[in-house]
Amino acid sequence: MAKAQKIITIVFDKNMNLLLRTDPVFTFLFPHITTLTSFNTFLAKNRMLEDNFLAKLNIQGKEHHVCYKCIDLQETFEFQFFLLDDDWMIVNPTGRHDIHDQLTGLLTQRSLIALLDHEIKSAIRDKDDYTALIIDISHLTDINETFGYLAGDTIIKTIAKLLQDASRSSDPLGRYKGDKFIIMLHKTDLDGALHFIKKFEKSLLSQRFHFSDINFNIQVNYALSCVTPTQTVDALLDHLHQQLLSAKETASLEMKYST
Repeated sequence: MAKAQKIITIVFDKNMNLLLRTDPVFTFLFPHITTLTSFNTFLAKNRMLEDNFLAKLNIQGKEHHVCYKCIDLQETFEFQFFLLDDDWMIVNPTGRHDIHDQLTGLLTQRSLIALLDHEIKSAIRDKDDYTALIIDISHLTDINETFGYLAGDTIIKTIAKLLQDASRSSDPLGRYKGDKFIIMLHKTDLDGALHFIKKFEKSLLSQRFHFSDINFNIQVNYALSCVTPTQTVDALLDHLHQQLLSAKETASLEMKYST
């Protein structure tokens, strides 16, 4: 049997309402599952009637080997999905691609954009506050050219881990481009987004960035945008890009390192 590569946990309360899913990709793949009843219907339709039963599940036109287990806790039902395929993919109109970035483990640019489209529509429909935040690592190109790409990769992976630790599992987080990350903060207004930035900044300032015998003082630029009722993914990304350019023009950050 293939090694379990992807685990998604979902939790229902005793009133059969969906409480938690640990991966935002779950909402993208299974948007119709909102209650335990709809989940059981889904299991029955796919003949997954027993714990640890291995089944072939069709996800967006591709078959995956899937099994699950149910844990009956005192207040909740917890289900763990195990997707066993080595080539776990998302399919969208642009074609097949990996969900997660190989270097950081975050969502790739394509899967992030596909998920953002779903999340924006949900936020507009449910009238929820939603704020998108882009984070740009200052002078990463200079670091790569001066100290090599392994130094740059070390910094990228560390920033990704700090962002994961500061964010919630329900907030889509991805590597947008080489030195840029985007996170969508669910049910978060501008003040909440600024609080997230302060939390991340605190961990950034306390983090040592070390490669070989070199210590780096890493700085980042931010830009954010609150989702509006008429906004599209393209409009959101364009607004973030323009805001980031303005932030970088006024920041005047310098590359700093010591040996």
